[in-house]
This record gives sequence, C-alpha cells and structure tokens, in this order.
Amino acid sequence: MSRLSVRLLLLVVCLAAIGGAAFLIWSTDRSTRLDAESARQFTTAARAASTGIADLRAAQQSYVAVGQGEEFWFARATEIRRELDIRLAELTRAAVSPDATAALNAASAALQDFTQMDERARDYTRNRQLTLASDMIFADGLELTRRAGDAIERAAIAEQVARDAGAAAVRRAQALAAGGASGVALVGLLLLVPGRRQEAGAALTTPITPAVSTVTLTELDDFAPTVQPAETPASSLDLGGVATLCNDLARIADTRALPSLLERAASLLDATGIVVWIADPDGKELAPILIHGYPPQLATRLGMLARDAGNLTASAYRTGLLQRVKGDSISSGAIAVPLVASGGCVGVMAAEVRNGGEQQDDRLAAASIIAAQLATLVGPPSARAKTEAAS
Repeated sequence: MSRLSVRLLLLVVCLAAIGGAAFLIWSTDRSTRLDAESARQFTTAARAASTGIADLRAAQQSYVAVGQGEEFWFARATEIRRELDIRLAELTRAAVSPDATAALNAASAALQDFTQMDERARDYTRNRQLTLASDMIFADGLELTRRAGDAIERAAIAEQVARDAGAAAVRRAQALAAGGASGVALVGLLLLVPGRRQEAGAALTTPITPAVSTVTLTELDDFAPTVQPAETPASSLDLGGVATLCNDLARIADTRALPSLLERAASLLDATGIVVWIADPDGKELAPILIHGYPPQLATRLGMLARDAGNLTASAYRTGLLQRVKGDSISSGAIAVPLVASGGCVGVMAAEVRNGGEQQDDRLAAASIIAAQLATLVGPPSARAKTEAAS
C-alpha cells in the first residue's frame, strides 16, 4: 500500500465505517429512548383504564344502593364510560403489538356489551324493580367489567413483551454495527501499516559499495556450511476435543467416569498409555490411582514411588515442571506433567506418547491443560488407595 491515493481511500473507508456505525448507534439509541418513554406512557394509560373499569363497576352498583341518588350515578357511569372510550382509542393507536391491539378490541367489545346491559339496568332502577336491576348489575355487570379489565391487562403485557423484543433487536443491531465497523477499521489499518516486504525491497535497491577482497565466490562457497533444516514432527492436535474434554472434566459428578475421560485424553495426546500418580498426605510418595492403556495388574507392580526416585515422574513431582524423554525408532517418547493445585503439586500425569508428541509444543501444552483440570478433581490418596492402588 505505497500509493498515496490508495492509502487515502482506505483511510476514508475506515473513517466512514466508524462514523456510520456511530451514527447508527446514536440514532437507534435515541429511538430506543423514545420507545421506552412511549412504553411507559402506554403502561400508565393502561393502568388508568383498569382503574376506570373499577370505577365504572362501582358507579353501576350504586344504582341500587340505599339512599343513593340514581340520576347522579347514571351521569357518573356515562362520564366514566366516555373516558374509557377515549383511553382505549388512544391505547389502540399507540399499540405496536398485534396481540395488544386484539386485546384492546376485546376490551372495547366487552364495554359495548356493558353499555347495552347498563341501559336495561337503568330502566329497571327507574321503575323501582331493584331486584331485577341488582341481578343484572351484580351478575352481568361484574362479568363484563372483569372481562374488559382482563383484556386491558393482557394488552399491557403483550405490548411490554413486544417493546422489549424490539429493544433487544436494536441492541443486537448496534452490536453488529459496532463489530462490523471495528472489523473494517482493523482491516484498513492493517493494510495501511507498511509491510516488511517494502523495507526489504528498499534495502535490495540501495546501492552497496563492495569491500575490496581477493576471495572469490567459489572460495566463499567452500567456507559456507551446509545447514540442514530441523525436522519438526507433524502435529494434528484436536483443540476442540481438548476443550470438550476439559469441559467434561469440570462437570464430572462421578469418579467412575474418569477412566473413559482418561481414554479420551490418551487419544488426544496420541498416547499409548497414561498413569495418574497422586501424592500421599505427607508428600513423600506417589501412588498410581488411574491407569489407561496398560494391564490392570500394573498398579500392583508399580507400587508406591518415592519422591526422590531417579525417574521422570518423580522429577516432575519434585520440580513442578513438565519433564520429557525423547523417543527413538525403538521406543516411544514419554512425558510427565505435574498436577499443580493451589497448595502445590499434588501428583503427576505420566504418558507414553507416539509420533514425536514429546517434541510438539502444542501437544505438550494440551497435556498441561488436561493435567491442570485433573488437579482440581483428584487429591492425596486414602490409606485404602495406598494399599489397593485402584485403577
């Protein structure tokens, strides 16, 4: 990216991406605030409508109350009914959820039925047929006002759910915009940074004055050593498998599942066998508590391993560092990884690995990760484990 015009174009693209994302986040955030205010107003209006329903029910019941002026309560019920019509119309216009709109329509229908019933109740009251009026008011009136109140409550809930879902979608869009802008800006900045290839090219085109020498090119070739590239064993480590294994080890609830998990660890590390050693309470000896890839009788034959023994496992336990032995054409390589907990080294995971695994950094790192997870599961063996050395 040496041409100035191209570099300027990339800079403009980066700035445009950042500016566009910032504007989108600002505008959507402003819209979210307005929508939140609208949601609060909708909730307030819905509560007022619910209160109006309760007032309408109380006003109608006052028709047949002893000592009450019926004409006053007729007028009062008519006024409340008119206010409810206005509130329901406002709520219907403000609703963004189809479910809320349907619930508000149901509330309006229930109030229309209430109005028809209320006219008959008023006629009974005027004619002093208070028993018939009371039956209608305390039966149909209660049912219709309850139906209208429930519908308004459903509308309020549906509206809140819809607005919350809209706000969540806006937040996701903001996150995507920010992530996209960051990605574009990062790529652009990487392209704008001068590469090492340009520096190398400039160095090659810089004239160099050769020093006076009587040594010929052929003689230089004679002095130049032949460098053989080091052979690095190929690695095919399954990082996803390692992550899944560690996750399963972290969630283990029954130690009987450990042998199968140890088998998976051996497969990931390309190990022919694994022995997990745990230190006794005084830290002077190690006991084999888990074995995979070897005969079960090996635990008995191995017995207890002294801390100061001169082998790979004891060395890993003493030092708290990974130890390894390189394999050859006859024998496999071996690694010993310490199990380090908060109180220090509690044991060792020893493994016999194939195909040069003891020389592969990623496989050694995977072994250390698995050992760290095992260290959280196992502790010093019990006296029974010392004597039985169960696998």
